Amino acid sequence: MKLNEMIRQHGLDEREEHQLREYIKNRYESTQPPFENSSELIKPFKSLAAMAQLFGAAEIINKKLCPAHPVSYRDPDGVRLEIYDSFAGEIPVIYAGNSADFEALVTNIVNKGVRNESISSTGASFVYGKSVRFLIVSAKPYSNVSAAEIGLDDEEWHKKSMQIRLSHECTHYFTKQEYGISENNLHDELMADFTGIYNAFGFYRAEWFLRFMGIISGGGSRFSVYTGGLFKKAAGAAADITVQAAACLEKWSETENFRKLTDAERIRLMCRLGIEGMLEGSF
Repeated sequence: MKLNEMIRQHGLDEREEHQLREYIKNRYESTQPPFENSSELIKPFKSLAAMAQLFGAAEIINKKLCPAHPVSYRDPDGVRLEIYDSFAGEIPVIYAGNSADFEALVTNIVNKGVRNESISSTGASFVYGKSVRFLIVSAKPYSNVSAAEIGLDDEEWHKKSMQIRLSHECTHYFTKQEYGISENNLHDELMADFTGIYNAFGFYRAEWFLRFMGIISGGGSRFSVYTGGLFKKAAGAAADITVQAAACLEKWSETENFRKLTDAERIRLMCRLGIEGMLEGSF
């Protein structure tokens, strides 16, 4: 179903329709790739990763990344600092197996010792500045969705949550690097969760994405966060649009043409299409 038809079905007034169209407008259409050389930024982290192999990541992180606010770890052996060779290039990643350690790492490294009230509901931190770029990822259940909700045992879901989260954040890293854009909106989340789910499982299920978003009720609640500024009817229309777009992505993921593409090529295509192009199946 095309976008205009879906909007008409919701009977939005002029303000609601304008707000919705502005929200789902494709911001990637008119962007120019940022001209920068990020290869130099990885060198210090490669040295830190080598040191972490010798002395332990927990100790090296405290000494080198947050000496003014060292972390009192619950599980120091569950902390790793590695260079991840992703579709977005080499990315420094700090992994935390313990949720409290993850929250402390984000608080002490990223926020300089100031705890954010929403940190307990966060599973990853994406740091992308001019002089430093890295990820901090946790082993929390992805989007606060339980293993039972998607039919997995706890151990398997623990592993898959980390894999989804890593590819999800790498997608944001990729669009920031390629287009200078990474936003908390439905277009970006459709792309990032699509890549994360597919890379973790080897297939994509729209139902799982809708559970992660909270459109299908359960543990997830991200949709209300991403659409919190929309009028109620506009948000309702956005939910239906998201359901249809996710279904179109699932259908695309089952095609031979899709399988021939790399992660980077898939993300570039989704950036170019926007939500409207996804709805029209213009893959």
